[in-house]
Amino acid sequence: MALSLCGVLLVMLASHRNHLQDNEQQIVFSISATTYKFSELIYEAQKLMTAFAFHRAGQNTREDLHEQFDVLWSRIGVVAAIDFKDRPMITKVLEDYHEWLTSSDAILYGGSGPLEPAELELLASSLDPLVVATRQAWMFEFNHSRFESLAEITRPAKIQRQRGEIMIAGLLSAIVLYLVAEVYFAALAQRRAVQLQEAAQTANRAKSDFIATVSHEIRTPLNGILGMASHLADQNLSEENRESVRIIQDSGGLLLTTINDVLDLAKIEAGEFALEFGDHDIRAALRTARELYLETARDKGLELDLTVSSSVPECLRVDERRCRQVIHNLVSNAVKFTQSGYVHISADYKKGTDAAHGILTISVEDSGPGIAKAAQARVFEPFGQADTGISRRFGGSGLGLSISRDICGLMGGSLELTSALGRGARFDMILPLEEVAQNKATSKRAQSDPQDATDLSGRKVLIVDDNRTNRLIVKKFIAPLGAEIAEAESGEDALRHLSQHPADIVLMDIQMPGMDGVQTTRKFLADRAQAGRVAPPIIGVTANAMPHQIEQYLASGMKEVLAKPVSKAALLRMLTRHLSEPYDKGGPAEAA
Repeated sequence: MALSLCGVLLVMLASHRNHLQDNEQQIVFSISATTYKFSELIYEAQKLMTAFAFHRAGQNTREDLHEQFDVLWSRIGVVAAIDFKDRPMITKVLEDYHEWLTSSDAILYGGSGPLEPAELELLASSLDPLVVATRQAWMFEFNHSRFESLAEITRPAKIQRQRGEIMIAGLLSAIVLYLVAEVYFAALAQRRAVQLQEAAQTANRAKSDFIATVSHEIRTPLNGILGMASHLADQNLSEENRESVRIIQDSGGLLLTTINDVLDLAKIEAGEFALEFGDHDIRAALRTARELYLETARDKGLELDLTVSSSVPECLRVDERRCRQVIHNLVSNAVKFTQSGYVHISADYKKGTDAAHGILTISVEDSGPGIAKAAQARVFEPFGQADTGISRRFGGSGLGLSISRDICGLMGGSLELTSALGRGARFDMILPLEEVAQNKATSKRAQSDPQDATDLSGRKVLIVDDNRTNRLIVKKFIAPLGAEIAEAESGEDALRHLSQHPADIVLMDIQMPGMDGVQTTRKFLADRAQAGRVAPPIIGVTANAMPHQIEQYLASGMKEVLAKPVSKAALLRMLTRHLSEPYDKGGPAEAA
């Protein structure tokens, strides 16, 4: 009898487990399919927004808009075919899309030739809130659906356990079997917890890999765009062409800023955002910020002034790069959103009870439109704006203030906002910092980054990169300085060249087919050390520039790492540092 009960319960347990697995697979597939369809809808809506922008610039035709409009309509049909009766946010978004498509159809197909600017503005301004609402609905409903799916998976197990307890309570002979069942379910739960933990770790690794891959794949072509634009800017161009190059540089720079912001946000969320404290003159960073945006402010008729209290020490222990990032973000926003009046930058320092420590307050105040009380918390959220029209009118990803606040928090301080609608805004960056001795007040940037590049006549530079465009850009940057330039398109090619020809410096790409830059560097340095010869400095030039990756490159023996897209100024400063004196090509290797 006991064996029969055991067999029955085992069969029930096996059936139950198979049922759970089937349900889980079905739910996971459903969520994945729905997520993919929704992401396609967001993607096509973004493409239509881009098409409107291109049409405004005269870069496409009304027929191109028709084609993208039809694709978006088809995506709406695909998503609408899914049952969203319990998803009011998605249902509302789809209804709004149908209304927009219906009303926009008459505008797009109501004539021929280019659309009028007013028509384009109407279409774009009405579609933009839909794109934002779609993204919000997608993020909310996906997470919501995931929790519901887990509940649906675990609900049958609870029901089955209750039924088993009722059955076993009436059968004294099944007590042992009940205990075995309890042990089984405990083991199953533990195994499930381990699986979930492993899945979370896998997801985090996948996220990091995805961010690194996207960064590389965007930075590589962006290196070509910004590099060639920088080269063209140095040529004798007409005013019209120079303005076109400036637009390319500004647009590329905005894209690069957005990429860096996304990477910073990902590192902050993953707890991998590292600060690098050093002894710096923060007053220099403030002066640089004012000088950088002074011309833009003057073009808008704005006063941009700077007041630094005499209480601010000459040297503070701070992460200068991240501090500059926050300052530039605050000043840039103030100049961008203020249409008339002023932008005022100020800095003050109050000593604490400990004479070596105090509170640095950097304030950026403007006479702009101000921010309503209800919207002030929203501007610090990732991708947040005071209102949905700001991104359309002024651009920007909405990440700058969120990242700036997080940076201040990681430094032990805060970023505070004081504003009222129609009365401007003031952002206060408040940091607890340590004052250091005046004789340490040296600017590493000033010491290591001279403004004028050294004459490179006779210096031999080897460029190693599998991408011809990247090699061409570096050549155009340094060729006017008289350097003798050689090229290698792989690690193996670089090793062959270096075994036969001398080089004063090597610019090494990282991600290459065959031997990558790290492997090539290690092999070359090992060969030189074995032969008792000094190796020229090797500089990493890469689009894979996450902090942990840079540590790996430096550990391989590279002297420095430049992140793509490479600016001409940064490249020339680096060459000046490493080629100010030639290394002894024939001398023995230094002792390790």
